[in-house]
Amino acid sequence: MKNKLYGSLLLSTLLSSGACAAPYALAISVDTTRFDYAETGDNGELLDTERSEFGDIAGFTFAFEPDYQGFYITTSYSSGTTDYIGGTDVNPTYGSYLTTTNNTILDYSAGFKTTFLLDPYGELQMPLQVGLGYREWQRDILGTYDVYGITETYEWGYFDVGIGLHLALSPDATIGVDANYRKAFNAQMYEDLYGHTFTLNNVYGYTIAVPLEFALNRSVSAFFQYNYEYWNIDASNVVDGWYEPDSETKNQTLSAGLKIWF
Repeated sequence: MKNKLYGSLLLSTLLSSGACAAPYALAISVDTTRFDYAETGDNGELLDTERSEFGDIAGFTFAFEPDYQGFYITTSYSSGTTDYIGGTDVNPTYGSYLTTTNNTILDYSAGFKTTFLLDPYGELQMPLQVGLGYREWQRDILGTYDVYGITETYEWGYFDVGIGLHLALSPDATIGVDANYRKAFNAQMYEDLYGHTFTLNNVYGYTIAVPLEFALNRSVSAFFQYNYEYWNIDASNVVDGWYEPDSETKNQTLSAGLKIWF
């Protein structure tokens, strides 16, 4: 897909243009996500849910980011299973059909970051960032002996703006809070049972992250992070009598990783 290539092309451009003159870090982490997705009807009633616990969905994140100011790029991938609770065409009652869903989630983002020092010693910092991203969720709801399975693919680009507050706990440790708002564009969902593509309406979200970082030496640091991710989707257009209902995603992710500075 063309959307999936822009991140690597941008990174190549940054490296060749000298945008990495300031201190940069390559961050690598392993992640696990507690998944919480729910679709609701016109009156707010539950139609189906996808839920998991930490450990059921796992993945990794690579990030190329500046210390204070410059361009950044982030790529994340995760996969695993969730417990599906919902209904069928014959009996749409919530809870009448139980199965397992195989999930794959991809997320790419790139943009520019700058950091303001809020005290003379640089112990309190406020990073700001603006960028673009792309998100894809492949939702493979498994069938049973009497019910067909279905694969749904949700994807969209998004505008991304963020602000944070980071505090030095010591010369070798920092803690922070980062908040990002994301507004989607070209949001669609494709399903393979009937071959329909739906236009998703009013897709927006936000993330709240709490990173904790420890310097191991002058060039390597370890970090841990909690991340809360929210997405809203309003009901789609109607195609051949079918539509994608309202939904909310409320995922939590725990990460542990290393940063290599150069």
